[in-house]
Amino acid sequence: MYFFQNFILDLLFDLTGLIKPRGFILYGPPGTEKTLITKTVANILNVPPKIVSGPELFNWLLGESEAKVRALFEEAHSDQEKYGSHSSLHLIIFDEIDAICKKKKRSTEASPQRNSTYDSITTQILTKIDGIRYLDNTLIIGTTNMIDSIDPALYRPGRLDTLIEVGEPDAKGRSDIFNIYTKTLLQNSLLSDDINIERLVQRTHGMTGPHIEQLVRRATHSDSKRDLQSRRTLHITDEETEELQIKNIDFTVALAQFESQVEKHTAF
Repeated sequence: MYFFQNFILDLLFDLTGLIKPRGFILYGPPGTEKTLITKTVANILNVPPKIVSGPELFNWLLGESEAKVRALFEEAHSDQEKYGSHSSLHLIIFDEIDAICKKKKRSTEASPQRNSTYDSITTQILTKIDGIRYLDNTLIIGTTNMIDSIDPALYRPGRLDTLIEVGEPDAKGRSDIFNIYTKTLLQNSLLSDDINIERLVQRTHGMTGPHIEQLVRRATHSDSKRDLQSRRTLHITDEETEELQIKNIDFTVALAQFESQVEKHTAF
């Protein structure tokens, strides 16, 4: 099915003379699973992605960063030269793209060398997107927590011109996340009947996937700690292990720990 759709799209772009989309940028707060989304896109397209973290590309040595960028596109270049429009799709993902394609600053705000390196990296990437020898077989995805820090040249029309906001999960999203992280606990009868997932969903407004995963993990730890304290021994049989259950009080403790941690970070 994908091959057929891809063929039709290629034919449509050839007939109309329009330029194929070069890529897009996912932006939003930390913890909203932007990198996971890019990997899902790769699975849907059935294309092995090249994933690079923005900070990994940056190098103070003259020309090193630019060489790393060129190396990322070498395979795509080779395929395009050999197979032309029949080349297979190449997917390149820049995680934390704001770390390398930074918005230009005044010379008083950063060293000339720093500005020059960032500008050179951005230029290298733009050349691959729409330069004289641009690549027609490459989809580029960037992710960032700070869309305002990116050089606007990167998302001008014809480049990575589709900006997709990935926001914090709503109530339904948080409910789905809770279901994912409590599925095994439910299957093993480790959740007490006094736990109301929907009530937890309402109490976790503003939390993302990693937050909820940590919350469930902390509740599990609270259950183990509470059980050990009641037994006053570290020795526990297999039968006793099977009787362990995470209760509402464990999630209450976990939520209190999380809220305390948030207050501590926002106090300064």
